[in-house]
Amino acid sequence: MLSSIFLSLIANISILCTVSYIFVKLIPKEKHYTLSLKKKLEMIGIASITNFILMLFSVTLPEEAILDFRQIILILLVYYFGPSVSIPTAFLISALRLLLGINPASIQTAFVYVFLGLLLPYVSSKLTKRFNNYAVLSCLNVICVATISLSLFFLYKNILLSLLICFSLLILSSIVVIAVTAFIEDLIKNLHLYLEEQEHAQMDYLTGLYNMRAFNKKWQVIQADKSIAKTAFMIIDIDHFKWINDNYGHANGNFILRQLAVILNVGAPDHELIYRVGGEEFCLILNHLSYAE
Repeated sequence: MLSSIFLSLIANISILCTVSYIFVKLIPKEKHYTLSLKKKLEMIGIASITNFILMLFSVTLPEEAILDFRQIILILLVYYFGPSVSIPTAFLISALRLLLGINPASIQTAFVYVFLGLLLPYVSSKLTKRFNNYAVLSCLNVICVATISLSLFFLYKNILLSLLICFSLLILSSIVVIAVTAFIEDLIKNLHLYLEEQEHAQMDYLTGLYNMRAFNKKWQVIQADKSIAKTAFMIIDIDHFKWINDNYGHANGNFILRQLAVILNVGAPDHELIYRVGGEEFCLILNHLSYAE
């Protein structure tokens, strides 16, 4: 009995770590992003399949009840991706539980996950304003375990058995929540570091504007974008800049370059489409504008 519980625990942890890695990989590699409908559907599908696999590696209890870490998948979706992903997943978890057999335990579990799917986003939004991610996810896990234990009490009518299951599940799931959260945060940290390095590689160190490499990359994107009907370029060059450097020094020349970058940032229609393409040469991309405009 203990060996089967231990093996189920290891299987659940392995599955959770794997799906956490997949979730982070599905996040768009952009500094500021919104999940597309396609990405959300992919996450809902992967989460639902994962929950079904977790059920197959669950611990079997009396009255055909099963116990696993399905709630952890739900709280991760609630915290990291919001209700638009977590609520549909909660309903699918309920439906998948019924596929394993319709009995009092499965019906109760189905209602429990529908209830949690609707409750957790509200609780998470309140807690996130005051606590860090570990505290929020731990609190959400406590709510899930308490709700599951309450449903088991109504099933067994045995308070001692329900409390034993509650405390065992709470201790084990809390450890797993902290471990999985640390794993996800490390993956997200590495993603942010990658994005920062990628951005630095496309930035001009002196002016803070995008460089020639970023200009070439952006121009390829614009050429492939059929929604952009016309594009104009504004090329700006500082006259006699060599004379300025020779007579006033490179430090003052750099100061002028930075000042021009500030002026362009203030006056340009889109500050992300300003580039330093040479020593004293700058370029503005003006999408949806003709040469005359």
